Amino acid sequence: MTSDSTMMAGVARTVITPPKGIYLIGYGDRTKDNTGVHDELTATALALDDGMTRIGIVAIDILTINEFIVDRIRDSLAPIEVVLCCSHTHSGPIAYADEKSPRKNQDYIDSLVDRVVEAVEQAESNLSPARLEYSLGEASVGINRREKMPDGSIDIGRNPDGPRDGSVQVISILSTENTDSQPAKRLATIVNYACHGTVLGPDNLLVSADWIGAMRQKVEAELGGLSLFLQGATADINPDMYWEDSHAFEMVEEQGWQVAEAVSAAVHSESHKLIDTPLIVERTEIWLPTESKVTSDLPPQNYRKALLSKANMPSFMSMFTDRMLDKLYPWKSIIKDKGGFWSVPMRINLLRIGDLAIVTFAAETFTKIGMKVKAASPAAYTLFASISDGCISYLPTAESHHQGGYEVEIAPLAYRYPGKLQASCENLALETTAEQMERLWHSEPRQG
Repeated sequence: MTSDSTMMAGVARTVITPPKGIYLIGYGDRTKDNTGVHDELTATALALDDGMTRIGIVAIDILTINEFIVDRIRDSLAPIEVVLCCSHTHSGPIAYADEKSPRKNQDYIDSLVDRVVEAVEQAESNLSPARLEYSLGEASVGINRREKMPDGSIDIGRNPDGPRDGSVQVISILSTENTDSQPAKRLATIVNYACHGTVLGPDNLLVSADWIGAMRQKVEAELGGLSLFLQGATADINPDMYWEDSHAFEMVEEQGWQVAEAVSAAVHSESHKLIDTPLIVERTEIWLPTESKVTSDLPPQNYRKALLSKANMPSFMSMFTDRMLDKLYPWKSIIKDKGGFWSVPMRINLLRIGDLAIVTFAAETFTKIGMKVKAASPAAYTLFASISDGCISYLPTAESHHQGGYEVEIAPLAYRYPGKLQASCENLALETTAEQMERLWHSEPRQG
């Protein structure tokens, strides 16, 4: 790679909206399938190529995407390095299906795979010379949701004193093909912010990208090009509002527009041109131990009775737990014996785009962990994206682990884990990420 090498970029979008009747995941107390579409769900792909490496960043309007589905997409697109980032809308479709799933679920997942592959291939076909700029803004849509109750327990509510990352990080991808005095054409805008897609509550049965869709629409109308949303460390961050079903979609627009305004303000106030080479992707997988020791050949299915207990249902109905989960959260988890504890694999990606780092975890990551990753980064600018290339449930801080609550104690049951993750998992993830960054920023540069 020579110093005058040109970064190439291309962008494309496909629609991934599910048909009527596909269940929308994200709430355990939603009982009916979707009844229609409020706004389309999309897969937006950004392809980048520096002459040696080609990567695809795909922003998908979906709660989570299962690792087995991720691998189908990656295999179809090899050798391009693809990273799939979920918006985490709670009004989006199923995230997994196999041969045992209902035919409509299988058909939708097959369609999802095809549409994501199509978006990346279209983005590749649109490659043209480009440059990248970084901007930083601030938004206050999100609030820490882990509220301490009078009895000392932790519940989902409002915790204005809890940690929150209000930064709105923006990457502008601008064409360099213009030779006249006109402003550079905007190809795409990456927006990175941490806040759950839960403006719409469990009573909503219409497909929607939630506030993320409203934000994206306004950003594109004001700045041009296509917008990709990378969900930040959002595990314990919700929109700072209460559900009002009669005004639900008005509130979606209100929340989304607030973030969009922060994006526009950041771009128009100050932008920093990025060094855009080298372009490198490093992937790793770490095994996160649960608290369940290995005492048999297969993981115990103790999540069954535990889930029923949380739902105030009799234990004799445990034989129906998996059938219930197949409806509410169809998923296939990988659980193996690692060091005497049943453990699950979490994927970590590190993308280096010159002096920009994009770190992704395959987990609903607590906001403080994402902030620690960015603070320790050797890169000039660092974005953190959770729920990318899969999801192993929540990744809490060690402190939150000891406090308990839904994210720590209940959510792992939906993944059919035999126990909650150990408190050590935070440090395992942070140490692995630090080692990756050390290699990518302080090793010998590539030679082209």
